[in-house]
Amino acid sequence: MKKYQVLLFDVDGTLLDFDKAERIGIERVLTHFGVPATEENVQKYHHLNKSYWQKLERGEITREQVLSLRFEDFFSDFGIKVNGAEVDGLYRQTLNESAFLLDGVMDLLNGLKNRYELHIVTNGVAETQYKRLAAAGLDKLFQGIYVSEESGYQKPQQEYFDYCFKKMGRNDVENMLIIGDSLTSDIRGGNNAGIDTLWYNPHHQENTAGVHVDYEADTLEKIGEMLS
Repeated sequence: MKKYQVLLFDVDGTLLDFDKAERIGIERVLTHFGVPATEENVQKYHHLNKSYWQKLERGEITREQVLSLRFEDFFSDFGIKVNGAEVDGLYRQTLNESAFLLDGVMDLLNGLKNRYELHIVTNGVAETQYKRLAAAGLDKLFQGIYVSEESGYQKPQQEYFDYCFKKMGRNDVENMLIIGDSLTSDIRGGNNAGIDTLWYNPHHQENTAGVHVDYEADTLEKIGEMLS
């Protein structure tokens, strides 16, 4: 591996366990509306939510539409008409309080913080991401935290990374490495911005997104070893 100066970390699925946080949040929402919080219904929401965020990544819909339409779409299958924005508020109350570190995150970051410039690059709602990072004790380990909502763009858009570079005060992409679990946002975003990529792939998925991966690791421990 070549030498880098700056590491750009994704949050959800890379540092924090979003699936666990999402499950707690959607179970609360389902119970509130009298829908059984079964595994089938939780997974149904999970896949629907993922599809909406992917539409956002492709520029097909806005962030506001993601946050409301996913719930209106989901509950329509149960014959329930909801105000998507209001349901998102209920869901977000739980999500804001849900910060579950993936195993090995603190060991990894503590081993890197004195040797690299560390930054967060994350899609999502600013208030939620800041609260979760602070609750997990991660906010103090990074020189910068860049949330898509504040930029007006999102990964994988080049404009999002231009925003990050401006905030960082540097755009020497040859010295940067982006680390994340999503091929369609993190790795494609790195490709779009000219940044080398490290795909965190703990579930051994196949690269079917047509993106270039420079490095791949299936554990955070291996990432630490690669960057040592």
